[in-house]
Amino acid sequence: MSRLRSPSLLLAIPATLITQAAWADLTPAQVWGDWRDYMENMGYTVEAEERASGDTLTVSDVTMRMQMPEDGGSFSMSMGTLTFVQQDNGAVDIRMPEKMPMAIDVAPEGPDDEPVSMVLTYGQSGPLLTASGTPEALQYDYAAETISLTLAGLKIGEESYGEDQARFSLIGTDVRSRTEMKVDDQRSYAQTGQIGNLQYDVLMNTPDDPASLKLKGGVLLIDFEAGGDLPTLDDAADMAAMVQAGMAMDGSFSAGAGNAEVAVSDPENGDFGLTSSSAGTKLSVKMGPEGLHYAGGQQEIAVDVTSADMPFPITFSMAETGFNLKAPLLESEEPQDFAFGLTLNEFQMSDMIWGIFDPAGHLPRDPASLVVDLSGKAKLLFDLMDPEAAAAETAAEPAEIHALSVNELSLDAAGAAFNGTGDLTFDNSDLETVPGFPKPVGALDLSLVGGIALMDKLVSMGLLPQEQALGARMMIGLFTVPAGGEDSLKSKIEFTEEGAILANGQRVK
Repeated sequence: MSRLRSPSLLLAIPATLITQAAWADLTPAQVWGDWRDYMENMGYTVEAEERASGDTLTVSDVTMRMQMPEDGGSFSMSMGTLTFVQQDNGAVDIRMPEKMPMAIDVAPEGPDDEPVSMVLTYGQSGPLLTASGTPEALQYDYAAETISLTLAGLKIGEESYGEDQARFSLIGTDVRSRTEMKVDDQRSYAQTGQIGNLQYDVLMNTPDDPASLKLKGGVLLIDFEAGGDLPTLDDAADMAAMVQAGMAMDGSFSAGAGNAEVAVSDPENGDFGLTSSSAGTKLSVKMGPEGLHYAGGQQEIAVDVTSADMPFPITFSMAETGFNLKAPLLESEEPQDFAFGLTLNEFQMSDMIWGIFDPAGHLPRDPASLVVDLSGKAKLLFDLMDPEAAAAETAAEPAEIHALSVNELSLDAAGAAFNGTGDLTFDNSDLETVPGFPKPVGALDLSLVGGIALMDKLVSMGLLPQEQALGARMMIGLFTVPAGGEDSLKSKIEFTEEGAILANGQRVK
């Protein structure tokens, strides 16, 4: 079956659905003309018929088409009739149809794949869109009682699927947004928006697969902000060229309570079910010449899983989860910043799960936490956004690491606590001191509290063989020293300029 390429779809969805703003000036003709110019600059072919009458411009049979990159297929959207009405205060009201169909055709990637065609309908009730301001500083205000995106048709190869076999529905209520646009050599925008309630419902029940999938859920009180710069290029689908030309985006998303339900009915392998909830979600994305940065997290997560392979439900929760990823995008002669972070705070699982491997309760069942916080500098050896360059470099290393800081590395679980910090630099011209790896220089400080007691309990429970425990004790004796408290150990691992490795001042290499 053919796959849908996410980057292609991202480029294919018109900006009018992302920003709910048409590109405008202070007269109806200028509003429509600037919007059309923008869409054509982004790679769309725009077809429409225009008719002016007094202060009103009617644009009918509006259709936008785009070929997806790499011969991936095509995208088209029919916006029906748009009406641009001049207001007495100098603003322009933009009146849109309540339903706009979008057609996506995905070409097969290989001889065994089949073409995929789908029709999505974008709907809105009570939409109000107004353009105001000046030609150099435009403002768009949008409001709608509801917005929706629904699957209206799906065809894979020669097989068509009805609503009882394939369903997708996304509905948002109480929608508002404001977009401020500056038009110069490039377009710069800033947007804020809110959605009071967002619900989704998905069904996959194809005749050629005995298993069926149902997914439904929702989230409350969505707030989002976005801004960025959009250069004008002939090929807007060339993301590497767009980033090199100064394209930048910076957006954030937050939401309140959310929930999800997943149900898989599988007569061959057994059913599966999952329910989850959270008290809040945050996500931020930043991309530009300086690199890519993702960060996000959730609070008060609870998950319940039922499976035919398990005799009882699997239940666990966390007070907080978080992640952080920062990476360069463009090739550079100088090292660039990178970062990686992961937080799993106060993880707890049900007594039923504990009972599988610790029925007698030997291990403390306190909440467990994991924190990974790394940063450093690396030199990217090709443009990550350039598919041709990436394909040409598949056999080579994609980057050189030049520095690594372990800001925090901690694990607290089952009565033991491990911590690590440190800083290292790397000499990429020396791949012999540590064979195949650049020579490290720096130090790591490590500590372990309660580790010996935990190991003894695992041996007594039969989870850790005695001979492996003896080997671990010998390694701990070689690389650690007492830290002053009961069952408390520490170690300082140093990598010297001369290529030696020291553990607490004693040479081990």
